[in-house]
Amino acid sequence: MTSREHRLHWTSTTPTALDLQPAPSDMLSGLLLEDAVLYNATRKVINPPDKQLFLALLAGIWVGLGGLTAVSMAGGVPEDVRARWPSLPKLLNGAFFAFGLHFIMMFGGDLFTGNTMILAIGFYNQFVAASMLLLNLMLVYVGNLAGCLLVAYFLGYLTGLFDDQRYRSYLDEVVLLKLEELNWVEIFLRAIPANMMVCMAFLLGIASRGAAGKFLALWFPVVMFVVCGFEHCVANIFFVSLGLMYGAPSTIGRLWYNQSAAVLGNMVGGVIFIGLASHLMNHWKSPFFSSSNVGTFLAHDLESTRRAREAKDLEAGLPGSEVSTRHT
Repeated sequence: MTSREHRLHWTSTTPTALDLQPAPSDMLSGLLLEDAVLYNATRKVINPPDKQLFLALLAGIWVGLGGLTAVSMAGGVPEDVRARWPSLPKLLNGAFFAFGLHFIMMFGGDLFTGNTMILAIGFYNQFVAASMLLLNLMLVYVGNLAGCLLVAYFLGYLTGLFDDQRYRSYLDEVVLLKLEELNWVEIFLRAIPANMMVCMAFLLGIASRGAAGKFLALWFPVVMFVVCGFEHCVANIFFVSLGLMYGAPSTIGRLWYNQSAAVLGNMVGGVIFIGLASHLMNHWKSPFFSSSNVGTFLAHDLESTRRAREAKDLEAGLPGSEVSTRHT
């Protein structure tokens, strides 16, 4: 069985004639979740370049707005309290920064780190060409950067939101940690789990069928990576740029040093640790054993895989066939 037997085939650059089957009421998993991810992946790359940039700019703005709220909360903690309870500002930062991802997922936008996983799954399933993947990631990174800088300068700096010394000292701490205290390898290694958590949030958000489920699914993984102090390249653009605007003792050159490690680490986390792992769960090919079964067969996967097979059985009238389903 090939990796595409249960797939719907696209007949043009704009997908048509979708063979939709009823989705589980609470969540997707297994093959149905993968189909939903592929549905998103194909639509991301067929957008014209200007729309890809627009969606990325929008996502950068949402990240920036979440960042402004996060700095307002975490920076408001007195310096002596921050020193005694360093986890408190991290918790406040993560709890409110996560809303930027809610805006992206539930309203609209394209985030570089999430796209690494979504497009990688499309590539592994031969739905997205390598050239289209790389073009999209490049455009989305530029758009995210622009959106973050716009919010940092016009809404964070020119408004004077953080002129108070307490906020300035917090921004100084953030910039010094990210740009001066961590070496390249440390940034790279911290960036891998950061995007693992962000991509997990995207996967769980796609899997959840209701607004409440999406809200919770997107919130917890983001809080986890922020509390742990992991490195997210797009978030770093916002927080570090805002700190530099307020006079933090570092340079733009150090920002790009941080980005070189964070971008690569985030790509490893999204493309390999989540994207490839997700693909292998559904398309494992053992060099030692043969099996016609598809799916992870974890407890949550049984229902989705059963539905996928039943849909194809009804369509073809044959036992053991696979499904061609797609969900928005």
